[in-house]
Amino acid sequence: MISRRPILCCLFAAAVLPAAALEWKALTLDFTTAPFQATQEATFQFTNTGSKPVTILDVESSCDCLDAAADRQVYAPGASGVIKTNFHVGDRLGLYERRIKVVTDESPEPVRLLVRVEVPELVVLTPRSVAWELREPAVEKSVELTVIPGVKINFTRVQPTSGDFAARLETIEAGRRYRVYLKPPETAAPANAAFRILGQAASGQEIVVSAYGNVR
Repeated sequence: MISRRPILCCLFAAAVLPAAALEWKALTLDFTTAPFQATQEATFQFTNTGSKPVTILDVESSCDCLDAAADRQVYAPGASGVIKTNFHVGDRLGLYERRIKVVTDESPEPVRLLVRVEVPELVVLTPRSVAWELREPAVEKSVELTVIPGVKINFTRVQPTSGDFAARLETIEAGRRYRVYLKPPETAAPANAAFRILGQAASGQEIVVSAYGNVR
């Protein structure tokens, strides 16, 4: 005869587990920044649907590039609140996922929130990296810079991180398209360098993008 006691015990345990009092509108928020945007704000909304006050004990961010805080500490039954976050874009590019842990007095398990921020590139480099094979002729190779639509950036100079490499900048269409020519001193031995391409947006903001050259 098959015993039903373990099943009944599990059902009883599930029945007595208290439901979380804080009901969240969303646990994940997604954003795409605009050109030259310095920060991205994200606000997580929740309501205390329980019968007792809930206290926020701690709000912890996974990165110092993301500030996070509750609008107050204690939420009475029926009260609504927010966890407000601020992502500092800086010179970041690409997709960033940042997590927030919210600790309350209602549960030993924290609430875990996620902010996803996509920071589009202002300039497309084609290719971003060029290479020379060992002992092939040390001729110039080029990288094309194309500024995204709706933005103008005037690039004025290129600076190699290694003085052995040569680089020069050509303007194809001012504010929109440029070409950088890179050249190693020789190809007899492996070598590499980054090339910082410096410019200024119409807003006055300094812009730096990087290309790379390798002898391998």
